[in-house]
Amino acid sequence: MPGEAEEQEKFMSFFPYPEFKPQQLPVMEFVADVVEKEGIGLVEAYCGFGKTIATLAPVFDAGKKVLLLSPTHTARNAGIAEALRINKVNGKKLMVADLRSKSTMCFRFPKASFSYEGCWRVKKFKECAFFGSTYYGKELSKKAKKAIFEAEELVFNNPEKIFAGSDLNKEPNFFKSFEKICEENNVCFYETMKQVIKKADVIVLDYYWCFTEIFALLKMLIDPKNFVLLIDEADLLVDRLYNNLHAKLTFQGVKDLISQSRKILKAEEDLDFTKKTMSKADLEFLKKFSDSTVDILQSFPQKKPLLPEKLMWKYITNFKQSNLNGTVEMPEFDDIVAKVEGLAETIDSSGSSEKARFRPHLFLRKLNQARGSDQYVTYITEKQEEIFIKPFEIKTEMLASGLTAVETLKQFHSTILFSATIGDENLFIEEFGLDKKQTKVFKLSRMPHENLMLIIDTELDSTFKKRMENAPKYAEKVKLLLREDSSLLVSCCNQFETDQMIKSIPSMENGQDNENLVEDIPYAINIRTKHARSTNKASKVRNCIVIGLPLPDYSDFYFEQRKKYLEKKYGKKHAGKLINRKAVDLAVQLMGRITRDLKNPKVLILADRRYKNDFFLQGFYYEIIPDYLKPYIKVVRNNQELGKEIEGFWEKAR
Repeated sequence: MPGEAEEQEKFMSFFPYPEFKPQQLPVMEFVADVVEKEGIGLVEAYCGFGKTIATLAPVFDAGKKVLLLSPTHTARNAGIAEALRINKVNGKKLMVADLRSKSTMCFRFPKASFSYEGCWRVKKFKECAFFGSTYYGKELSKKAKKAIFEAEELVFNNPEKIFAGSDLNKEPNFFKSFEKICEENNVCFYETMKQVIKKADVIVLDYYWCFTEIFALLKMLIDPKNFVLLIDEADLLVDRLYNNLHAKLTFQGVKDLISQSRKILKAEEDLDFTKKTMSKADLEFLKKFSDSTVDILQSFPQKKPLLPEKLMWKYITNFKQSNLNGTVEMPEFDDIVAKVEGLAETIDSSGSSEKARFRPHLFLRKLNQARGSDQYVTYITEKQEEIFIKPFEIKTEMLASGLTAVETLKQFHSTILFSATIGDENLFIEEFGLDKKQTKVFKLSRMPHENLMLIIDTELDSTFKKRMENAPKYAEKVKLLLREDSSLLVSCCNQFETDQMIKSIPSMENGQDNENLVEDIPYAINIRTKHARSTNKASKVRNCIVIGLPLPDYSDFYFEQRKKYLEKKYGKKHAGKLINRKAVDLAVQLMGRITRDLKNPKVLILADRRYKNDFFLQGFYYEIIPDYLKPYIKVVRNNQELGKEIEGFWEKAR
């Protein structure tokens, strides 16, 4: 086995810093082992650890490329930044690519007025100068090749120019730099970036590129087996899958299909019958399908579990009634599905319309799949405009790509999922559907922070019944903290509580409205917003208190149904762990915004007795606080003890 010095020298080839941070080497060895064995690994490490470079360097050392999935632009920039630093410091020539939505990358339309139909139309009728300049026939134009060459020259030879002030310690903006190059060359930013992806060593994308139907498009650009998949903020991925894994039927969606069909009929009016792709009978079918959908939306109750069989029967009977002489037999449901699918395919292939904006047959198939299964809930939303089918578990659920989430990971050479908080790794593995025996886990045991204190305040709990009663008591805790130090971030579990806190303390500002939180000003923020995870936004703040335990919304209809399903299948206690495991993750992610600054003293407070002991789940919430925070924990029972601990900490720290 190679020694530590030999391993360190090995990874330094793709490591743009003079030395490793504490515990980075073990993580890099872990990643190297997972890549060598073509496996799946989970890494939990604190904010500011350097997880991105600790995963990138071993992958490059193994001769593989990187596909980095991240939910935020800031985190995506982190992956780009490390590759650029490697180019500058280590003399490598790693090409990078950052593909975002068409609306974000379009020069032809303002973002507010962008539509995929408009984009399709101007390309078809050659009304987009940028797209027209990008291709010469089916090949890339000289202008597009020139734009890519200029981007490569910048990335390979002058990567420091992509960083603000040419400072490698600051955040880069490759996306904006390449956008400028494409605009100057008058080529389509989106299409040109797609071409860069084909040759890139580091590609950063949003989760949806791998976990929706457009995975097929990605596979047309790259061979996944040449890439190691890195998933940043992996704790968010499960939630993202639950949000995306549903089938939905909307009245507006069906109307869009009818509109597209009319355009095709109008465009084909003068064609010979044999050349027409759609008939008036097809349009009448879609109208009847639309009427049936409206009938269902108006006939069935909202926010109530519905039997798929009843919805299927409604479509069948409505289509039977559409026959005027009544001599035709009752249609089979599969016939209706096939007809809807055929019309969607007709719209896709027609030269007179963009691809079908809505595909009701996918909903109808899921409706048939949900028949007789308790794995799904079918319901109409409160506004009576949508019918949803949602699964209660994702581990065996088929994605729109035709793969399960785990099968998606296995499309790549290997996969590393990393985050500041994984929580209970067994629950994560179970919920995602990973094989426990084949999934390696690495969790850091301590942060290299000498001036950190994490207080669990057990005086109050913020259960719904006690929320109004305890609100002024929590405000008193905040006032106590402000008497000691004006640098404070207060996180509440919802917007109502956040607004009440700001109202109670006149000097407090809304942290969501600020680009960066400065020293010596108290802020309040709703922990459930994206602002609570903004990297470095709160790094200068010295004190942070999380008011309450950010549990899911128990009044949400889908949550209620899922809770019943899980309790029936696994028992109340295990179900409680599955549905509440994200609560501590939210708190840890917020606190990580403050603790990214490892040099300066910080005080963190979890103000809810359930962080120490919960009536129902006992020590569960305490146990899933990351191990690296456990050495810094102190428990207090009241404001007197809280004030004493904080005063003593700051006396020593200052």
